[in-house]
Amino acid sequence: MSHPGRGTLLLLGSGYQLGHERLLAQMAAEADLLLLNPAPPTWQRRWVHDVAVFDPADPAALTRAAKEMLSRHDADAVATYEESLVVPAARLAHELGLPGVPVVAAELARDKHRQRTLLNETGLSPTVSVLVSDLASARAAADRIGYPLVVKPRGLSGSAGVRRVDDPADFDAAYRAAHTVDKKGLVSEGVLIEEFLDGFEFDVDCRIVGGRAVPVSWARKIWAYDPYPIEAGFLIGNGALSAPATTAGFELACRAVEAAGMDRTVAHVEVKMTSRGPRIIELNARPGGDIAGRIVELGRNVRLGALLAAAALGRELDWQPVADRAAGIRFLYPRARQRFAGLAEAADLRSRPWIHEIRELCEHGAEVAAPPEDLWGRAGYVMATGAHADEVHDRLLLAHHELAVLGPYV
Repeated sequence: MSHPGRGTLLLLGSGYQLGHERLLAQMAAEADLLLLNPAPPTWQRRWVHDVAVFDPADPAALTRAAKEMLSRHDADAVATYEESLVVPAARLAHELGLPGVPVVAAELARDKHRQRTLLNETGLSPTVSVLVSDLASARAAADRIGYPLVVKPRGLSGSAGVRRVDDPADFDAAYRAAHTVDKKGLVSEGVLIEEFLDGFEFDVDCRIVGGRAVPVSWARKIWAYDPYPIEAGFLIGNGALSAPATTAGFELACRAVEAAGMDRTVAHVEVKMTSRGPRIIELNARPGGDIAGRIVELGRNVRLGALLAAAALGRELDWQPVADRAAGIRFLYPRARQRFAGLAEAADLRSRPWIHEIRELCEHGAEVAAPPEDLWGRAGYVMATGAHADEVHDRLLLAHHELAVLGPYV
């Protein structure tokens, strides 16, 4: 049953259970949820007040499902944490006359070219970036920018199709990969050729209500598969970041999401601390993706789902992070193309009290391959905890060594 005074959210999408159930549960603790989902509900039912199914390829179907839902219930706002539904959620909120992420801000979050244009015009994060649509113009842009440089699709996230190119001999292959990468149903027309930014990159999630952004969580990234920027894990909590990332970097992240016009959400921002100061890599109008909600709660006692629900409803939320613990995750990849037979037993490792969870992500017998052959080729993951991020990093390094992906090579 609904709870008067809590507020009710029309929520688009629920993601997948392993990665998103904790985030959904956190939202449900803060507000009543009316779920519009692309697939019939199963595990979601315990967290939502009502549910309707819609075809994500048909905008009219989404509107019909929403209006039918609102014929049975009142809703106070529209929200989503799914990348592919950020723009549909914003458009639906506008159509229904309900609060949500502004449409212009949502569309900008799905378009890296428009992001670059805004950040360059405002001077917040000046970065040389050229949008191209064919190989000839891409080569010309690369010649003007010089090497090293970065090639990336216009509208994807999670480093999909992104590569640093150090030599002209590798450029054509990088362009073709960015041009043809699996877009996972998202619109991504064109490729960006950008200057390479030195330094280290981190994530920060900013709650934004009434046009004012505040950092609520941040992560140190663990990289692998250079020159492809594959995020192989991340660290949260005590010691994950220090100044100037937590001063100049956080300030830039907040100013950028405010300049983008974002509101009523938790915005995920990727920032790089360069020799010329902080620069924005990417803006997103939803919280950190995938399993981040679980790690943030484990490492900082911050519930991103509750913060998202409160932000969508336009209200503040009292949150009390802890400062004396840390947590992290390391994704496990095959060494080459394999037929998955599980993860190494590693009994001693599994018995350690600081191992929070070890999980396989593939069915036994399935073919798995590491990036860049398969950009989403995760075979499993390991989560660890500790008093400091450096300690967690060392524990994840040990776990990564011990938890080999088993199975014959194909």
